[in-house]
Amino acid sequence: MPYLPKPSDLFDRAAEWGELTTFMAPGGPDSLRLGVVYGRRRQGKSEILQQLCDATGGLYTLALEQHARPMALQRFADELAAWAGLPTGLGFTSWEGALETAVTIAGDKARRSGSPQLIVIDELPFLMTHSPELPGVLQWLYDAYGPMRGGGRPPVRLILCGSALSVMSDLLSESKALYGRAMLSICLDAFDHVTTAEFWKIDDPETAFRLHSIIGGVPGYRALTAALPSPRSVHELDEWLIHTVFNPAHAMFDEVDLLFSQEPGVRDRAMYYAILTAIANGESTPARIASRLERDARTMSYPLNVLKRSGFIFYDEDLLHHRKPVIAIADPIMRFHHTITLPRLQFFQRRGQAARAWAQAQRTFTAQILGPHFEHLAREWTITSLADRTGLEIGWTGTTSVACREHSVSHEIDVVSLALGDMPRTGSARIVLLGEAKCTNRPRDPRDVARLEHIRDLLGPRAQNAHLALFSRTGFHPDLMAMRNRGDLVLVSLEEMFPRS
Repeated sequence: MPYLPKPSDLFDRAAEWGELTTFMAPGGPDSLRLGVVYGRRRQGKSEILQQLCDATGGLYTLALEQHARPMALQRFADELAAWAGLPTGLGFTSWEGALETAVTIAGDKARRSGSPQLIVIDELPFLMTHSPELPGVLQWLYDAYGPMRGGGRPPVRLILCGSALSVMSDLLSESKALYGRAMLSICLDAFDHVTTAEFWKIDDPETAFRLHSIIGGVPGYRALTAALPSPRSVHELDEWLIHTVFNPAHAMFDEVDLLFSQEPGVRDRAMYYAILTAIANGESTPARIASRLERDARTMSYPLNVLKRSGFIFYDEDLLHHRKPVIAIADPIMRFHHTITLPRLQFFQRRGQAARAWAQAQRTFTAQILGPHFEHLAREWTITSLADRTGLEIGWTGTTSVACREHSVSHEIDVVSLALGDMPRTGSARIVLLGEAKCTNRPRDPRDVARLEHIRDLLGPRAQNAHLALFSRTGFHPDLMAMRNRGDLVLVSLEEMFPRS
């Protein structure tokens, strides 16, 4: 099969499309190939797989949450018959028969056409709720028709897709039936902040930054709010929020509930909401979260693991020291909901009160949403753009803190990068960059450089040649701009973090 050009109406996703095209190509010990595509809802998984089926003449079938096992099998049979041009009346009593028949039919089509044939099963976790044997059936199918039996079989491609991160990421894990059998595994993630600004057609960096801090880079939110124009200014963004995220009549208002509903492990909704609210309020360890909930700390292990496997929280480890990791909310819209919306829910639920509640939340929004998000984007910029800007090659990048006896404090460092090849939390790791990201309204000045120089001295010989980076949302003082030609100083503005295409 020749290389498939990316569809013109598929925004971005060039790398993912290239991986899918490679997966579809003939060659090697052909036979049956297995692939997995997963990611949070509204990331565009179904769209890209439907586009792939359209380009290759493949079979796309979507499992429905409400269907019981007999209905799901019949739906699969009907769609398989329509794709293969068979008479109606095809039916199955088991997934073994259904999937073996599908692979056999696809193999016959591959022989006739001379091209690999594609079968996509979307939302596999919905099927697994009533058919938990499916991973084992797929293992048997792969072992019977895959390259383990040698070449010479017709080329068939089977892609499994789903939105439940905990289920899909576990599908290929060690000790599971499909471990080591998938040739392709793609986690379709949200757009980065630069791509998000381009996708929403926002030129103003401050507006793009605020939007990304609230809803992240989930492409499906633009279609969900298509009735409203994209916000082009901070004022328009405020109006957009009142009509969408803060509007009980809009689907965006219940998005967090919908995200929870996709994860089978999240059962006690009230408890998980309470945990996320505690994290949003700054509780960053299991013990502190348990204390906020008035629970035994030993009971936190299971629900925190469920939230981590589901992609709702992450553990941020100190790059230099062996310390307990900091727990944080991973999804921007979930962080925004538990920090801003949920504490003021009674006001947002009442008509005419949203604007006042949003105005009263501005200080919290700046401190708990914009500040941490700006620090995150500073680290992203360091990983993706620092080398192009300065020629400085870096390795692992993250955060750390440095104890200071002189000031009786622990200096928090927003951005720290190790030398390429050095490993985190090892005493020999060399530090090549120390950075501070400030989201305040005060332009950065030489005092900020002095603070970084002091921290560099505290770190000793391992950091003696480290560059210093200042990231500012509101620009730089003229006295600091006069220092910009220093060989060890990097100044990064919000405009540079959101470059226009």
